[in-house]
Amino acid sequence: MKTLKNISLTLIIFLGGIFTACNDDKGDSLDLTADVDILSFKVNNVEGIINNDNGTITVLVPSGTGLSAVAPVITLPANATVSPASGEAQNFTFSANTPIEYRVFNGNLYNTYRVTVMEIKAEITSFRIGNRNGIINQDDNSIVIYLPEGTDVTELSPVIEYTDGAVISPEPGSFIDFTSPVTYTLAYQGETFTYSVTVIPGEEPKLPLLIYNGENIIPHWDGLVVTIDSPYPNPNTGGINNTPFCASFVRDAVTGEGWHGGALWNNNKVNINPAEYDRFSVMILKEVAGDVQIEIQSDGETNKDWLRAWYSEDHLGEWQELVFNIPENRTAIINNILVMPHEHPNGEPVAFTTHRMYWDELKAIPKN
Repeated sequence: MKTLKNISLTLIIFLGGIFTACNDDKGDSLDLTADVDILSFKVNNVEGIINNDNGTITVLVPSGTGLSAVAPVITLPANATVSPASGEAQNFTFSANTPIEYRVFNGNLYNTYRVTVMEIKAEITSFRIGNRNGIINQDDNSIVIYLPEGTDVTELSPVIEYTDGAVISPEPGSFIDFTSPVTYTLAYQGETFTYSVTVIPGEEPKLPLLIYNGENIIPHWDGLVVTIDSPYPNPNTGGINNTPFCASFVRDAVTGEGWHGGALWNNNKVNINPAEYDRFSVMILKEVAGDVQIEIQSDGETNKDWLRAWYSEDHLGEWQELVFNIPENRTAIINNILVMPHEHPNGEPVAFTTHRMYWDELKAIPKN
């Protein structure tokens, strides 16, 4: 946003009156005409796409390019400066979720850009045969699809959705023999990406339902007493939770009475049937051992149950995956989920110190 370009007409007239009244050779007038648009933004000679209307820059670099220490080369208008400076290395590893902010200064004006640098990538986003959907694993580029027993798999024509602008082979609409795994290839901006597709006869096993993961499934958490930060950088990616983002907040030991945590409800409510799911799991990281509580409710905050699991003193400051059992006699649909990482108000009976706490990878686990 070009901040001072939006000064109201009243203010401009007021300032103009002041400067007119002053001696002509004293002081400088406000410069509201300086250019604060970035002219070019390059990473390894790859030109970024600059959108001056919404203040964004996107740079697509070849697959395999390291993003942890990228030093962009920035071209600016005359007399302008930028922070961070051109040639100054920045960590763009997570910029697809949290862009790096650049600010251009010139005269009395400044302009802010949010910059994303990411590798070129083409993906298959949907793979269907008949009314069956494939299970896509983007981590290892594999797709598994379950078809009814007795299906002739030697001549099937999948319906595929994939990155716009990519060229896929075999071509959509082709009839393919899926007796053994089939490799699909995406060509996109000079790069090639492959998926292995496997057809399995039988019914698809019910998988855990991922409710929140901090990266691409990030419903808004309503804060309970505290403000929830999400996505928030994962402070420990070397353990069992190596994903880049999570949910987090700071809890004050002095004002620890009652609920402190986050809620998924209202526009972010869930719809989980206890007849199909009998457990929840969630990753927790904190500095104090003790009970973690999940409260489940039906819509309208009715039919409440309180589920607890112990965060062990053996691995303080590390991610621990905790499992919470839904009561066997519960039949009411679960619409609201409240997560409380520490369920000992005012440090009783477990001593508590003010610190930042984290949770991630909230899942509903299907019945066996």
